[in-house]
Amino acid sequence: MLKRLASSAALGFLLTACAGGPPPEPPAPPPLDPTGTYDITVLAQGMEILGVMIISGSAEEGYAGSVDTDMGGASMYNILVEGQTMTFTIPDAGIDAEVVFEGDGFSGGMIGDMGDAAISGSKRSGR
Repeated sequence: MLKRLASSAALGFLLTACAGGPPPEPPAPPPLDPTGTYDITVLAQGMEILGVMIISGSAEEGYAGSVDTDMGGASMYNILVEGQTMTFTIPDAGIDAEVVFEGDGFSGGMIGDMGDAAISGSKRSGR
């Protein structure tokens, strides 16, 4: 009888412990802050174009940015951040772009007047 009572108590404890449901979801990553200076590489039409992208501002006030490459410089507009993804336009070149951030860098693609291109960047330390 004592053995049966001990088994029943152990079973009751086990069921109570498991009744709490699945473990909680891990916390969401912190909101993306894309501000900073990035060394970028654009791969377009078989060419590698190096440059610098600068993003300033905040989620509350909005972001501003610019890109400067050997092909010239231009301002970035409509910079939107959702999760780890950032979209922007460069109207001077007819470009719509989307990049995904991971760590201190990003990669993604652009569609523009001159076709498709891949873009990647890494944040300069301290900026």
